[in-house]
Amino acid sequence: MIEATSLAYSTVPSMPGTALLDDYPVPESGYDEMYAAPGVLRPHWRDLARFLEETGGEELERRLAEVQRLLQADGVTYNTYDDPHGSQRHWLVDPIPLLMTGEEWSVLAEGLEQRSRLMNALLADLYDRRLAIRQGWLPPELIHAHPGFLPPCHQSLPAGSRWLIFHGVDLARGPDGAFRVHGDRAQSPSGAGYTLENRITLARALPMLYRDAPLRRLASFLETERTTLAGLARHHPETPHVVLLTPGPNNPVYFEHAYLANYLSLSLVEGEDLVVRDGRVWLKTLGGLRPVDVILRQVVDAFCDPLELRGDSLLGVPGLLQATRGGHVALANALGSGLIENPGLAPFLPLLCRQLLGEDLKLPSLPTWWCGQPGDCHHVLANLDGLVVRSILPGGPHWEGSQLDDDARAQLAARIQAQPHLFVAQAPVPLSTAPVLENGQLTAQPVMLRGFTVADGEGYRVMPGGLARISSGLDTLQATVQQSGISKDWWVLAPTPQLHVSLLRQARGPIIVTRDGSDLPSRVADNLFWLGRYSERLDAAARLLREAFGRLLEWEQDNTDERCLDDLFEALEIPVPPVAESPRARFFALRQPLLNLILESEHPGSLQAIFSGLSRTGRAVRNHLGDDSWRLLNRLQQWIQEPSANLGARQARELLEEELMLLAAFCGLNNETMPHHQGWLFFDIGRYLERVLRTLDLFDLAFITARNPGVPLWEVVLTITDNLTTYRRRYRSALHPTAIMDLLLFDEGNPRSVGYQLRRLQRHIDRLQQPEPSPYRSAEERLILEATATLQLADIAALATLSHDSTRSSTELTRLLEAVEKPLLGLSDALTHSHFSHAEVPRQLITMRP
Repeated sequence: MIEATSLAYSTVPSMPGTALLDDYPVPESGYDEMYAAPGVLRPHWRDLARFLEETGGEELERRLAEVQRLLQADGVTYNTYDDPHGSQRHWLVDPIPLLMTGEEWSVLAEGLEQRSRLMNALLADLYDRRLAIRQGWLPPELIHAHPGFLPPCHQSLPAGSRWLIFHGVDLARGPDGAFRVHGDRAQSPSGAGYTLENRITLARALPMLYRDAPLRRLASFLETERTTLAGLARHHPETPHVVLLTPGPNNPVYFEHAYLANYLSLSLVEGEDLVVRDGRVWLKTLGGLRPVDVILRQVVDAFCDPLELRGDSLLGVPGLLQATRGGHVALANALGSGLIENPGLAPFLPLLCRQLLGEDLKLPSLPTWWCGQPGDCHHVLANLDGLVVRSILPGGPHWEGSQLDDDARAQLAARIQAQPHLFVAQAPVPLSTAPVLENGQLTAQPVMLRGFTVADGEGYRVMPGGLARISSGLDTLQATVQQSGISKDWWVLAPTPQLHVSLLRQARGPIIVTRDGSDLPSRVADNLFWLGRYSERLDAAARLLREAFGRLLEWEQDNTDERCLDDLFEALEIPVPPVAESPRARFFALRQPLLNLILESEHPGSLQAIFSGLSRTGRAVRNHLGDDSWRLLNRLQQWIQEPSANLGARQARELLEEELMLLAAFCGLNNETMPHHQGWLFFDIGRYLERVLRTLDLFDLAFITARNPGVPLWEVVLTITDNLTTYRRRYRSALHPTAIMDLLLFDEGNPRSVGYQLRRLQRHIDRLQQPEPSPYRSAEERLILEATATLQLADIAALATLSHDSTRSSTELTRLLEAVEKPLLGLSDALTHSHFSHAEVPRQLITMRP
């Protein structure tokens, strides 16, 4: 049992005259982290308490607002599967850290390290000799009934391999100050990345507090994790290829996956990026297949291999388990490690620790009774009022006996009696409380901790701190965040301030310099391409909407001709409202459909619908975007997904102006900060393919399909394409279709013309690395050449002459536009086939070809 550190609390009274602390509601019973008793401050909180009082509640609230602003700017989110809009919840952090003395931490760390060794030994036994079952230390039904036990994983690791590399442990203090474990996490235990982000963000918002604080740093733990992962490689120990396998951007903790991959310098991959060939795991890249040595797994066990485990999984890699058996790839953690998350193991751990490790268990679990044992089941049924009953199944429900009425209690008892081996009961232990800032005041809230260990040598290294969260103790991390839960920075105090440790270090030995980007995963290239398309699609929709609101406001003020609004409605793919009884009614009838494209997400052409695609692809390539680009994307999200509910036409136009500037800044920063190699080429190809198609549509609207053709609509099209100023500077006269035709179609010096866009696309496509050398043009090269040649071979003089004959002009222009557009519509599929369908030719074979 780990006891609270014994300190002379009576000698450290509360600071006199300190209103912020005087108002702190110290619980009369239970354990409070800051106060030993009302008016008795714990010694190791004294310096922080002085800082809090000197700062004051009002200033702390301002710092808290700064913390949340920084988190939103950095895109720190927690996704939710069950949100009807698929939104991302903001990550909330309390500015007041949770303090722990170094002496107390050392004792706790010993217990965490032992627990990781125990769980690793248990996994090694249950997937090999199974002495724990044969000797009667564990009942077989407890193991075999749990979905975490995967029989295909029996003896799946080479001799001497470690099952548990990274281990998360949920724990909390009880009223007696002793720590107890609430659960173990072995399948992608989340929280380490959020812990680091909490520390970094709070240090930026509270620099004076963190700069000189005597706390132990986190970077050394993450350096150990990176070293451990590299040490697992068998084939390329000097230059191992380590990847982080994520379920993808829709995963609740995808931010953390991307954050850790970037911080640890790992390749962030999804299941579709990997393939097993000849017993090895390969990463599909633009340059062919690249071998993978180690996988830091963030996908649940059963979903990792649809061939041998869950056949309906789209997240895993077929054949991964066989590659693991052959020793050709190392997994952290090994498949099947989710078994230790079974809460029914808790009452058997003291015996298992003595049998497997020859030691007494240092860190106990909550008092737990497994109903599969008759004596325990009888105790549970007799004491349901005072227990919390849980299913041992992952994600299973729990019941608080004290909250059940007689009928619910009887139903629960019947369920337990029908399948007793599927239930455990635990004694509810009140959690310790810690100070949390609320409206400028300190409140005492229950706090749960998640500690982390990583394999290091023969044992485990414990993170000096971890993730603290405000919790009742009955909910999971995911449930806490979905209910707008708050996290805290967990400090482990050191005798003196610790130096900052960076994971960036000077490389030892030679390094292979690369520039071409051929190691870019095919899926990433695909997402960059669509990131470019969605960014340009959003730009086009915002420009159309801005011009529509502008024309609407002009008509309201000056009663000008509003007939070109009908054509703008057509371009926005929304029905034109019927004629109203009065001008005012007409104004509102025209305004509302336009506002709906801003406020609602159901219409596929709405800003929110288009941005959801931009956000999805942006998150999928998070590690390939610069920090400033990512912050702009987050600001753009706030403008688009959180508009004012009382938006009017004028406010909508101003909103669109801001969104267009942010979007231009986002694309411009990507152009300035992304290396102009394969990834940037696909991003820019996506942008200009979308732009040329939108320009062709606008040209078709202005001269062929318009309901109300003529000068007003021509001016609208020139404005939308940012060509009105250029036109006026060149011609200084009335609008003429021939001049507009030249400016929008043929002028290759105009970045907004079709000719320029086709030329740019052609240059980029010519630079793309082909999967296999060939003397012939690729499909995409032929298509862009066809579109470019069609435009260049057009008889401009004849089209100019025909512009006086509207019927013949419309026919000839239609033929030209269709001839240019047709190959462009096939360009996306051609790129997908050539580059995004994940070429599976190993790199070695490519380099060996003459």
